[in-house]
Amino acid sequence: MRLILSRAFERFPQLQIVSGHWGEMVPFYLPRLDDVMPPHVTGLATTISDAYLQHVWITPSGMFYPAQFDFIARTVGLDQLIWSVDYPYLTLDGTRSFLEQLPIGDDDRHRIAHRNAEDLLRLAF
Repeated sequence: MRLILSRAFERFPQLQIVSGHWGEMVPFYLPRLDDVMPPHVTGLATTISDAYLQHVWITPSGMFYPAQFDFIARTVGLDQLIWSVDYPYLTLDGTRSFLEQLPIGDDDRHRIAHRNAEDLLRLAF
């Protein structure tokens, strides 16, 4: 939130950040933030939601819960979702099976598993 409200993304429009733990609860509050802090209050060129969705990539960070995935998929979309674990804080048990059992197609699964990160980091394999 501080990066958005400080206009860092307006000063550096190509800046992208990665937020773990399903976005640290911010995606859940985006509609509320837009309601209580509209552009005429913040002085931003866009809503907080627009700035967030244009500049923040989300990872699960080992929090493998279907309801959270569904919410992030609907709110943020799959194009800015990057797979991650929270090792060594959590074991890797169930990591692969969670990804494989998501109700998405193989192309989306590959985007989340590696292609989105490759795009963000401009990696060529």
